[in-house]
Amino acid sequence: MSDQIPQAYVSKIDRRTALTWIGVVGAATAVGAGVVVYGPKTGGQPSTRGYGTDPKLAKPEPAPWSRIMVPAQLQTAAILADFILPASGAAPSASALGVPDFIDEWVSAPYPDQLRDRPIIMNGLNALVLKAGAAERAAALAALPGSGDPATHAFWKKFRRLTIGAYYTTEAGFKDIGYIGNVARASDPGPSDEVKAAVEQQLQKLGL
Repeated sequence: MSDQIPQAYVSKIDRRTALTWIGVVGAATAVGAGVVVYGPKTGGQPSTRGYGTDPKLAKPEPAPWSRIMVPAQLQTAAILADFILPASGAAPSASALGVPDFIDEWVSAPYPDQLRDRPIIMNGLNALVLKAGAAERAAALAALPGSGDPATHAFWKKFRRLTIGAYYTTEAGFKDIGYIGNVARASDPGPSDEVKAAVEQQLQKLGL
């Protein structure tokens, strides 16, 4: 890893894709809990509204809110996402699939789950942004999973869950785990001999 700050992350997915991922990854409330207003109504900050009670998930309209992450945060999100799910064999890295774009959409959305997660993720990313050198970044990333600091632990747990959730909504993610749903098969070979033997062994233990 170079001591230089990596190049700025370049967006990989459009907003419609990111919004679809939000619906899949865990936020029924993020798209169907009614119109939600967030942000201060004074001080020059405009309020932002959600989609209302009848979103079109198949073809969502452009988001009525702005994304809030800056380039340094996006790049840090890319580094962390690839630390969690690096490229391996035929499977691409998390950042190559656009997971940082999804994280940006998630923390920018005006729904209750996202509002709750926003400070956790943004504060965690901002702390990592300060780790400019390669060695310092690597040490900070390696320390995240075992951190005893509650805020750091909450950030790691939340970011990891979102990264894995987004990654495995993609076709590349499906292939990585061998998922073949929605594919017609001419025949069903049934369980393998190994599986049958294991089941039979358990049945015998139960006296069945």
